[in-house]
Amino acid sequence: MIINTALAVDAQTSAPAPPIAKGVEKLVDRYFDSLNELDDKRRRDLTKQVWAEKGKFGTPYGEVEGLDAIDALVAGVHNKFPNAIVRRTTEVDGFGNYLRWGFTLSEGNGIPLLSGVDFAIVSKGKLQLVMGFFDFAPKLESK
Repeated sequence: MIINTALAVDAQTSAPAPPIAKGVEKLVDRYFDSLNELDDKRRRDLTKQVWAEKGKFGTPYGEVEGLDAIDALVAGVHNKFPNAIVRRTTEVDGFGNYLRWGFTLSEGNGIPLLSGVDFAIVSKGKLQLVMGFFDFAPKLESK
């Protein structure tokens, strides 16, 4: 039998990554609450609760920085896709300050509009960075 030592793991010295802390999972859930909030004032309040002041939010469509820009981006999604809902589709996974989770943005009738994975950095209990990578999404309109 040949064992590839580069891939071999010593079960006695390796431990699985600790589960994601409940506080981090709650932060991610509140992030989704902020993305789905239709009331402008409530959405801004939720955005301030979950994002660092100079947080960055990016997707293949572009990147924004700061609370006002993040709020404006989310408001723009609501305007473009009325009644759409974004949901987390996987458990929150990660290590240290680095997280990931799956998501889908669906029309009100449940038909998916886009889907992908968010990668995030959390520090001091707030989102510093969220970068979304799409598995599928609508094409951008040419200007």
